[in-house]
Amino acid sequence: MYRWSCALVCALLAVAEVDGHARWKCPAPRDENDADGNHIPFDNTGNKVGPCGPYSGMYGMNGVRVLKPGPLTLTWEESIAHVGSPFRIAILDEHEKVKVVLADHIPHDDAAKTTFFEQFYTPYHLTVDIPDVQCEKCTLQLIYFMTDKTVKCGSLLCTYYPEDSACSGQIDASEPTCFGAPNDVPCLKEDTCFSNYHTCTDVTIQGTRSFEEFDMDLQPMDWPYKNLTMGVYGAEEAVWEGGWLKDVPARFNTVAEFLEC
Repeated sequence: MYRWSCALVCALLAVAEVDGHARWKCPAPRDENDADGNHIPFDNTGNKVGPCGPYSGMYGMNGVRVLKPGPLTLTWEESIAHVGSPFRIAILDEHEKVKVVLADHIPHDDAAKTTFFEQFYTPYHLTVDIPDVQCEKCTLQLIYFMTDKTVKCGSLLCTYYPEDSACSGQIDASEPTCFGAPNDVPCLKEDTCFSNYHTCTDVTIQGTRSFEEFDMDLQPMDWPYKNLTMGVYGAEEAVWEGGWLKDVPARFNTVAEFLEC
């Protein structure tokens, strides 16, 4: 039997609460490097405040990718696994407001290896459809909803509100802060998804149409989770193999255009 010292266990738990847990890999995240070009450690994925963590409002900080409409394979990494915690991929406009959702309720890989340091990351790949939109300043946003924490705090389902992206899990300041909440600031709404990770990558999309011609829900009709309510999340997991989601139509787990990263 292994014996863990209290100091080591406490240190690991502290890292688990402070460090963040998922960010873009390819395209590279906005927060890959700081303003001086120095690498930002992966623990900066603790971007609990939306829409893009501490680098919100800093479009182009790590360069801008030019995209064309059509299938595109995206990759992100997870450094610490949160059981049953889903993801969402959306496109933001230059004001960092959500214009379209490309894939919602992306289920978690509960077999992902949990790590505590910048050594090993679980990769996720998903092929999405970039719409035929003309957008000079757009951002691909990935959100990781930590529903393992909301479930433990009594909410089997939570709703994501940008203004409540990081709060205590309680609307009453006299109530105890939910375990794992990022702070003790009261939430504005009941049953909010109070702990989330945000990662952004900046792009230009060379399409021909305006966002006004599209519905916000641009998930393909054959996306298996399209019937779930957008913005409302619970414990959601599925089988992934080699970084790819299994048991979905081939368009989602087949390499399309891979960006060089």
